[in-house]
Amino acid sequence: MARKSKFDKDEKLLDAMTLFWQKGYANTAISELIDKLKINRFSLYNSYGDKQNLYYMALDAYLERISFPSIEILAAADAGWPELKQFLFEFAKRQRHSSCGCFMQNALIEHAGEDDTVLERGHRLFDLLLARFTDCLQYAKDHKQIPAKLPAHELATLVLCQMQGIRVLGKAKRLDDIDTALPTLLQLIEGTRHEPH
Repeated sequence: MARKSKFDKDEKLLDAMTLFWQKGYANTAISELIDKLKINRFSLYNSYGDKQNLYYMALDAYLERISFPSIEILAAADAGWPELKQFLFEFAKRQRHSSCGCFMQNALIEHAGEDDTVLERGHRLFDLLLARFTDCLQYAKDHKQIPAKLPAHELATLVLCQMQGIRVLGKAKRLDDIDTALPTLLQLIEGTRHEPH
């Protein structure tokens, strides 16, 4: 009979998630995982399988604990433009304090579309974001919160693309560019134009 672990597997998984998030898959050595998780090699493999499987589990933990909860504000049936704007402002604000960027985006870039498991996780996140954005923008159009010129799905795709760019600019510490780009994006969607002072 297998021995029961004397540590909290979920807690250690979050430690692994943090390390992979900071360093990436290739740059994270097994020895570093052992040091970070404070467990021996046997316990690591016995509890999580190999390094690759632990990495996939860490990605899932990131999605379930970080990414998906952050978009709950957009899940309400009456979520529209005010809620989406608030979400985008909060998203841009987080880039000032997050030097590691998005774990999911980092994983997609590192594996360059060659890892089907990572790719599936990425599609899962982006599809959910697109669905939430589309619902909010459609509600906003239907309730005259924004002009009804462009289809909601097309606007949602634009927002998703801009978000990924904002993440990269955040990692590059180009915060002034984010401060310029986000209000411009919002004005384009609202059909307004910022008048220079």
